[in-house]
Amino acid sequence: MENSKGKTKKRINKKGLLVVILALYLIIMAFYYVWKLPVKTIIVKGNNLVNDNVIINAAGLDSNTKLLILSQKKVEDDVSRIPLIDKVEVKKVLDGSIIINVKEAKVLFYNKLNNNYVLSNKKETLDIENNLGIPTLNNYVPSDIYNNLITKLSKIDIDIIYLISEIEYNPDIKNDITIDGNRFLLRMNDGNTVYINLANIDKLSNYKEIFSTLDGKGILNLDSSSDKVIFTSYEAVGGVEDELSEQVDGNN
Repeated sequence: MENSKGKTKKRINKKGLLVVILALYLIIMAFYYVWKLPVKTIIVKGNNLVNDNVIINAAGLDSNTKLLILSQKKVEDDVSRIPLIDKVEVKKVLDGSIIINVKEAKVLFYNKLNNNYVLSNKKETLDIENNLGIPTLNNYVPSDIYNNLITKLSKIDIDIIYLISEIEYNPDIKNDITIDGNRFLLRMNDGNTVYINLANIDKLSNYKEIFSTLDGKGILNLDSSSDKVIFTSYEAVGGVEDELSEQVDGNN
């Protein structure tokens, strides 16, 4: 009679063992490949004002950068330090590619007093590669009104902003009493003059439509809450310089 407690011999499944070993080998090799994988390609998207090389240099990327250990957050933070960059998103791809998606800030105007270009993200920069069409702010603006001007202009389409040639802070003052301390005078590239205040600055978005209804060149008063367009031709007031001189004299 056989002993039921006798040892039972188990055969090792050689095929199964080989599959496990092969799987482990492939996992280790894949990890090693990814660990050693350098950045092969850097793709920058969304930039028009900032050169690709400027962004890549700010990110600190080169052929020695290892993809796996690269910190996306650090790259995003480093690129965000470029004044003209408003937002950054970095993606890593296992083919060795780095994709840097950026959103640039708008260039709102050139501040003549400090020789800086003012951006929609409230940063400033000394250098713009293409400064054609950028309006110039000619005079001092109190800091609170200045910051509000940037906030308001950042919401206006850039094509409208680039219709402006010069910006002047021009509060409405009568008999030493400030009627409207948030008013600006805009000299437009088309030859018109526009008075606008911060409360109604969104009316600039309709400037092209308003311009198409005008008969000749003149002065537009858009600093009223009224929907009515108040327009006075230069011919009616004896020329632009005379009219603007009267406005300035009236405010002093």
